[in-house]
Formats: sequence, structure tokens, C-alpha cells
Amino acid sequence: MGLSVKAQTLEGYIRNFNTKEAIPYATVQLGPDYGTIANEEGGFSLSLAGKAGDSLLISSMGYAQKRIPLPSAMEEIVIYLEPSAIELDEVLLRDRQPSAEEIIREVRRAYPQNYSSTDQKYEVFYRGTSYMQFEDLNVDIDKATRIPKQQVARASKKLDSLARSVVESKLMEFRDYSGIVLLKQRDSSKISIDRATRLLDSRKEFSMEGVQKQAQGIILQYLDTSKTYKLKTGLFKIEDSLALDKEEFRQEKKTEYSRGEIRSSVMSTLKRSQWHENSFLEKLLDPKAYEYTLDGISYFQGNPIYVVSFFPGKGSSRFAGTFYISTRDYAVLKADYAFGDGKRGRKFNMKLLLGIKYIEKTHKGTVIYKAGANGIYHPYYITKEEGNYIYLHRPLKFIENSPRKDKVLFDFNLEGEGREKRELLILKAEDLDPAEFINLTEAEKIPYTELKQFESSIWQDRQIIQPLEEMKNFKAGD
Repeated sequence: MGLSVKAQTLEGYIRNFNTKEAIPYATVQLGPDYGTIANEEGGFSLSLAGKAGDSLLISSMGYAQKRIPLPSAMEEIVIYLEPSAIELDEVLLRDRQPSAEEIIREVRRAYPQNYSSTDQKYEVFYRGTSYMQFEDLNVDIDKATRIPKQQVARASKKLDSLARSVVESKLMEFRDYSGIVLLKQRDSSKISIDRATRLLDSRKEFSMEGVQKQAQGIILQYLDTSKTYKLKTGLFKIEDSLALDKEEFRQEKKTEYSRGEIRSSVMSTLKRSQWHENSFLEKLLDPKAYEYTLDGISYFQGNPIYVVSFFPGKGSSRFAGTFYISTRDYAVLKADYAFGDGKRGRKFNMKLLLGIKYIEKTHKGTVIYKAGANGIYHPYYITKEEGNYIYLHRPLKFIENSPRKDKVLFDFNLEGEGREKRELLILKAEDLDPAEFINLTEAEKIPYTELKQFESSIWQDRQIIQPLEEMKNFKAGD
């Protein structure tokens, strides 16, 4: 794989010189204020529309930075970075080596001056990727009064077909959007999205609720269409007057994101990068909850950095990972984290009473920062990935709204694993204009373009995160 110029976009891959393996999250700069980041596979794309420059500067934690001429339209190259590591006594002008605990203590002391999470304007690109893999799906009709056996058999056959298609499918969805985030205070923000896309197979429904609705819709087709029905699960009534033509059972084509969807995805990702009391990252600096090890010193962009690992120290702490810390001002330049060995996240087990079980099995992420001209650090790239086990068992009952109260009972049993990855690239950070914050009115609905496969031309004039191969190769069915 190489680097090529396609219209106004550079595309390429960053590799380790020694191992030839991909270097994820390497930065690619065209001048001091414009650039992008490589994806997990080392791939990157850099829009050149309206940008001037004659060389690229490539850097990554633990590697010597490299500058190359801006390639011509016909060149195809892979960019190799060489690992860079030095001994502690080569850079430390002290009588003794600092301990990991001392370094972390300095990080805690310095973070209020090193970072700003208020009165900021961010130009952003967001990508959300969702996966759902069902391990088991059973939908059985247990009882159907006054419905011909032939109709019950046809409904059962359709339910079996639905179950097979769901279990055999790996469901994926990709959401991209670009815009601005105005951050006045930690809990006071506004978002404006100017372009959005959605890539998925529209014939498939991701949510567990959606699969259940499809099953209910199949049952409903074989009931008396002139009647309405109550829908109950166990002792709880879900619907009071359910009919065949009820709006929520129609397969309507959605072409808009809601304001809540946008805010939830963008702000929850951005908050993972913030430094303040009781923030996620600040809690990882608690010496009462975590243990620390100084792994050594490396380089980033020609400057020495401490590499400090952390591990859960008590039962309540859950994460392990690595901090890459500036030796100059003790700013964390990069943080990697994931559940430590044997650790898990939230659990909810009401399998016997409510038929629901939930376990957070995976939780990991990376945050990378960049210093502004004033020396204040801003988040540059944030990725967060969560994976969950989900079990749902619901006995559902249709009861006819009539004196006869005819019933159809069916059993819905679903088990699977879901995974969601969120990425946020901060393309530009600047001080917030208070008037702009006051004057911006957030849209309640944000229209998006639905795609059947990734189309780079949509983002030709925008800087984005280069898609992974799975997204490039994804094609929705007709």
C-alpha cells in the first residue's frame, strides 16, 4: 500500500521501519496548524484543498519524527518511522532518577495549568462505528386461540427465517459528521453539524428493540386486522391499543439524526479527554487506587517524554494503561487505557425476574493532545470503544380488545454481543467568542446522506479520519 495524490487528497500508510507493521495514530502535518492522524491500520488521508505547503512532518510516540517532500501525483510510497528510545541519564539533569509516583504527582499538580476545557471552539470530525453479533435468537408461538393452524405455521416459518437471518448476519453501521463544538463550561456546550453521512445495510435493524418489533410485526399480520390488541410482557402492559397499521410498525426511512443523538455521541467522547476534579483521566492519577511503573524515556517530536504504566491497585479500580508525559511541563501527551486483567465494567443481572442481563466486557481508548501557541494543551484525537454482552428474554402476549379476549402468546429470547467505537478528531482549537455561543441555535434535526458504500468524494473538501479497510469494503445490499 502506498501514498498517492487523488484529486486534492493525499492517502498513505505509516509503518515501523524495523517490523514493517502499521503505526496507529501517527500524526501527519502539513505546516504547524494543519494535519491529520493515522487510523488503527496506519492509514491516513489528508485533504489539500486550499492548503499550501511543500513537505509533510510525520511523528508518533516512541519514534523519530520524519519530514518528507510533498509527493507528486505519480508517487506511491510507504512512510517508515524508526523507533527512538534513550536512557534516563541522557536527558535527566538531576542527581537521581524520579520515581513513577513522583512523576504522577507532578502531573496532578500541573494539569490545571496545562489544559483548558472551557471557553473553547473546536472544529471536529466524528466517526461512530457500531457492531452487533447475535449468538442466539429464538421466537416461538406458544399459544394462538381462534387462529387457523395454517396461519400459525406460516407465522412460525417467517419468525424462523427472521431468526436465521439475524444470527447469520454481522450487523455494522458507520456514522460520520463534521462541524463545530462551542464549549463554554464543562457542562455548557453547543454543537453545529454541517455535514453528516450514515453507512449501513438498511434492510437490517441493529437494536434489540428493533428485532423484537419485527417479530411482533410478523405476529400482527396474522391477527384480525379489524381488531385492536393489548400487548403485555409478564405483568406489564406495553401497548393498550395496538393495530396492524400502527405507525411504529411501519418501516419508515429515517434520514435525520436527532439533536440528542449528536450531543450524546460527540460530548461523551470529548469528555473522556478532559482534566478536572473527578474526571475520568484525573481518577487514573489517584495513587490510592492505582500503582505506577516508570518504563523509561522515549521521544516525541524531538522532545524527551516519560513513559509511565499504571495498574489497578484496589478492587474498585479497573483500568490499566500507559501515560506518555512531557519531561518539560509534566503534561500528558497521550493516554492509553483498557480494563485491567480480570476486570469488567457495569453489570445488570435481572435474568430471572425481568429476563435481562447486561455485562460491560470491553472498555478501552486513547487520547492524544496537542499544544497550542500559548502552551495550553487541547485534545487532538480521542477514541473510545465499549463492548457488551446482552441477554433478553420476553414472553409477549397479544390480547384482543373484545369480550372474547382471544390471545396470541409468543416467547422472545435473544442473546448477543454489541460493540461501539467512537472517534473524534479536533481539527482546530481556538478561544471561544462569547457572542458566537449566544447566537448559535442548535438544530433539533440534522439531515444526513445515507450511503450504500463509503464515498470519499463527499468529504473531498474536508479533513476526515481515513476509514479502516472494513469500512472501505462495506457494501449495503439493494
